[in-house]
This record gives sequence, structure tokens and C-alpha cells, in this order.
Amino acid sequence: MRILTLGCALPDSSIDNYDWASAPSFFDYDAIVVEPQQAISKMINEVVQATGETPLTYDDEAVLDGPSTANTVGLADLLRRRRDETERLLLRGGLVVVFAYPDVAHTNVASFTGAHRYYWLPAPSGMDYGTSYVKPAGGTQVKPLDYQHPFADYLESLGNNIQYRALFTEPGLNGKVLGRSPGGAAIAIELEVGGGRVIFLPALPPRIGPGERANVAGLMVTAVRNALLLGAEEGAPSWVQDVSVPGIADARERAETAESALEAAEIEADEARNAYRALDRYRRILWQEGKYGYDLPVRDALSLLGLPTYAGVDEPASFYYDGGYVFLETESSKDAVGMDPHYRLRQRLEKRIAEASDRPRGVIVINGHRQDPPESREQQYTDALRVAAESMRYCVVTAHQVFEAVRDHLEGKGDDAAFVKKLIETEGVYGGSEAQEVVGA
Repeated sequence: MRILTLGCALPDSSIDNYDWASAPSFFDYDAIVVEPQQAISKMINEVVQATGETPLTYDDEAVLDGPSTANTVGLADLLRRRRDETERLLLRGGLVVVFAYPDVAHTNVASFTGAHRYYWLPAPSGMDYGTSYVKPAGGTQVKPLDYQHPFADYLESLGNNIQYRALFTEPGLNGKVLGRSPGGAAIAIELEVGGGRVIFLPALPPRIGPGERANVAGLMVTAVRNALLLGAEEGAPSWVQDVSVPGIADARERAETAESALEAAEIEADEARNAYRALDRYRRILWQEGKYGYDLPVRDALSLLGLPTYAGVDEPASFYYDGGYVFLETESSKDAVGMDPHYRLRQRLEKRIAEASDRPRGVIVINGHRQDPPESREQQYTDALRVAAESMRYCVVTAHQVFEAVRDHLEGKGDDAAFVKKLIETEGVYGGSEAQEVVGA
């Protein structure tokens, strides 16, 4: 099995990673995986605007926006070639996996009128990938619907580590919905197109680490392999049902009974997993770092305590409390937290003061020495950060203190309003300086 990825490098021995220009012919692969924003839109814009490095084909010919010559390939000719290769791949039963984005027009390609993000991908008869069927959307969770589908494990494993950019109208493209957002929007679908199959998946976050990327690669390879194996099985003709085999009726009944019980168990397991994850995300703030591991769970924790954020996932967090704004910054570190979150918060505060008449309050939630048990950590902030907080009159609070407030809330013994009020009104370190070893700036 050979898989070609375009615009989304995934480290695995079964995967060849290329870009739209440099890749070998698509139809020589069993499946292609395409990130269209990077592979297509970015490449087209850079060639047309002559920015960035000039793309090279597999034969090291430069791709330019103009007619093909003896030593260069015209962008329009390259685009048409990729469309033909995709059609040929599908015609022989191949698989095309696409990270879903809304379609956009690329009107400035020389000698190629009507170029757009999905120009290369055949659609079901009478349909297209325009805004009638694929609409802009945004979110960070997906729930698989069919747990027997080859891509169910992929969607389940990455359920909270995606960043979907599009939804599909229903009945829309007449495809099978594979996954939905928490609000029920169809964000993963499978289509039968041109003799093969096209699977749209939610896009990945813009920045993922090497470990996460390797995990995505392994899940993708397994899903593609199983999808190809399933697609190779030819459906039985209708008359086969009339051919009897001794014991087959009893075996079918047992299978149906077991599948019914399994479905009920899977529903219960899914509900249990969701309940576990809903609570486990609060523990993450004690040891994880980064946007998805730390920042967003901190926002969830503060929201539970009565401070829902009004910012989007990709925006710095801000709250509205007692008639004014509160800006939040977070920082998790293996060592004591230094001045980086202060600089970010100060920039936001100064910008707000310059643009409006009010001065927001500030909160920095830190997680210093994150790999140590909370009760045995040294001072989690540098003296410089403490002094800065006192000087600029914002609060520095540890993730462990926030976690304790969340735990009190869940046990029904906490005073959320008092905690939040003290959090907002503190100027310096929440609860005073910790009686621990001083860490220098």
C-alpha cells in the first residue's frame, strides 16, 4: 500500500510526503491525502504573486504562471494534469482523503479561468464543492457516528484535537456522514465519486508537535488500509440470500443479537468516555502545556467557576466581569514561569487602553515545575513576574489553585463567586507569596 500526502507531512514508512508541484503522478498511489489550503491555495497564490521559492516538479522543472516552455511548466498545465491524475486514481477505485475547507476562487491563474480550491476533485453528479454544499464553520471537536467504519478510530482518537473549518449541508452531497460536531453539524463525510471514494475529514490544528503528527500518521495509515480492504470486497448479488446453508439462520440471529448488545454497550461506553474526558480535562492543567493541553482546559475550568470566555479558540482569552473586561494569559513550564506571559498581557492591556477609555483587569494562570507533584513544587514564578504583577496590578495564580477551586465546586462545597472575586481583585500573587525557595529572575 502506498499513500501520498500533499500539504500535510505525516511521518510513516507507508507515506510519501510531497507538495502539489513536486509529487509523482497521483494515480500511481492507492490513496492520496490532501490538505487543500496548503497544497493548493497557498501554492497557487505564491506562484501567481511570485512570492516564496519557485515550486519544482518531480522532474525539477520550475512552475511559473504562464505557458509551458522547454524548461518550465505553466501553472495552468500543472493544475490540469493534477485534475486528470485524480480522475484516473478514482476511476480505478482509489481513495482520496481531504481535510475539509470551504472552497475559494483563484481567478488570477493565467490561461485557467475558473480555478478554485477544489478544481481538481470530481464531485457527485450534478453537485460541486461550492457554498451550496460546503459551508464555512469552525470548532475543535468531532464525534464519530459509525464505529465500524474504517475511519472511526481516527475520528475517535482525534476527537478533541482537530480544528474543523467546514460543514456539509444535508442531504447536500448525498454522502454518508461519518462524524458530527457537538452541535450536530456534519463535518466528516464519505462520497462515492468516479468509481472511487472521497472522504472529507475535519482539518488538523495549524500547529501540531512531532509526537502528535506521528500519532496522526499511524491512525491515517490504519484507516486508509482498512478502507482499501473494505472497498476491495465485492458486494454479494441479491440471489445469494435465497441460497441456504445449514445453521446459517441461527448464526445470523446470534450475530444480530450480539451486535444489538454491542451497540448498546458502545453507546454506554461512549457516554462513559465523554463523562471521563469532561472531568479529566481539569486535571490536565496540572501537568500539560500548550494551547490544547493547557490553555483551553484552563479556560474550561474558569468557565465552570463562573468566568465564561468571550474569545474564540484562536484568540487570546478575555472575560467580562462586574462591568469590565478581564484579560487572561496562561503559561506552563518545566521550570519557574518567567516574564513571557507578562509581556503578552502588558501588550494587550496597553493596546486596549490606547483604543478605549477603560483599563481591563488581568489574570495569569501559571503552571511552573509542571512535571513535579503540585504539593512538592518549588516557587512556580520568578520574582520578576511577582514584581511585575504587583506593579501592573494584575493577578498571578497557579493552576493548582484553580484546580482546587474546581474540585471544591464539583464536591459542592466551594464558593465560586468568592474565588472569582478574589482572583479579579488580587494585585500580585494570589494568596500571597508562597513560603518556598525563592527563584531568581
